[in-house]
Amino acid sequence: MKLISSKFDKIFYIINSVKKTKLFEKAFTHTSYCHQNNISINNSYENLELLGDSILNFHTSYYVFNYFPDYNEGQMSKVKQLMVQESTLAEISKQIGLANFLKLGIGEIKNRGNEKKSILADIYESFLAVLFLIKGNSFVNDFLYLTLFTWIQGKENLTWDYKSKLQEYCQSYKNSVTYQLKKSKMKNNNKHWFVVEVKDKLKTFSALGTGKNIKSAEQLAASKILKKLNIIN
Repeated sequence: MKLISSKFDKIFYIINSVKKTKLFEKAFTHTSYCHQNNISINNSYENLELLGDSILNFHTSYYVFNYFPDYNEGQMSKVKQLMVQESTLAEISKQIGLANFLKLGIGEIKNRGNEKKSILADIYESFLAVLFLIKGNSFVNDFLYLTLFTWIQGKENLTWDYKSKLQEYCQSYKNSVTYQLKKSKMKNNNKHWFVVEVKDKLKTFSALGTGKNIKSAEQLAASKILKKLNIIN
């Protein structure tokens, strides 16, 4: 990659390097757009997202292994979880403007799909897949260092176990929490999504969390309550 000055200029250079390709367009095409325009669901970003998820997990695991050599397995796992969780990827997607490329159906536009964390996280992964397929691992690595790997710096010890934190808070008030699976849904690429509700015994709060597995859905639900209680920002 040629020498470019600022971090954002480098990010935009990488994005622009694949911008005029069919794969790039596919990486930002939501299923709602396909349904509205009678286009095959295979033209949405879902398959690319599946590949991007695997690419992200490999590169992130490798990064954590190399940059936190003194961490044990549990600590490495927590750092990786913090990096690849939905809210992190959505935050980065928003910062670098990936939502600007989204193609959504009218209904999803009305529902502000371009601001949904699940969609923003999805397109981060689908874009990684495009980079890998067109430019190769070196560009994927450069992009991750400019975005996700920069983001984690200084956040290694950030509290992410929201369930434990919420449990500790409730216990101090002689209260308790329960988590209930409300529903699960499957995308065309056989990836499950889970919706979990958290509520307390004293019936003072409740919230829903959505995730790619039950644990991440529970964590998100707990984090929402902690934010409402002003325990975390």
